[in-house]
Amino acid sequence: MRAAWLALVVAMPAFADIPPSDTSGCSGKTENAACERDDKTAGVCVKSTCGRNDYSNGPPPKRVSYECLRCETAPAAAPVEAPKKSSCSSVDGGMLIALAALLSRRKQ
Repeated sequence: MRAAWLALVVAMPAFADIPPSDTSGCSGKTENAACERDDKTAGVCVKSTCGRNDYSNGPPPKRVSYECLRCETAPAAAPVEAPKKSSCSSVDGGMLIALAALLSRRKQ
C-alpha cells in the first residue's frame, strides 16, 4: 500500500509546470504581437519579468527571475478631441487701427 501511495504522489503534476499568468497567449509570438489574455480579452505581447522556483540545488527552492512575454491589456486608442472653439473673437490689425482712430477722435 505504501508503494501505491508513493507512486500516486510522484505522478502528481508539479506546480513548477504551471506557466505564469497571461504568458500562454504569447507562446511562440514576438513582442507587440496581438494575443489573448487568460480572461479572454484582447492584448499585446510585451516584455516582462517572470519568476519560477528553481530546485536545481535541492529544497528549499530559490526564486529565479527571467525575461518573458506577457499578454497585457491592449492600450485603448486615445480619443480624438475636436478643436475647441474660443468665446473670444480675434480682431485683425486693421480693425485695431480703426478702433484706435475712432477712440482718439472722441477725446478731442
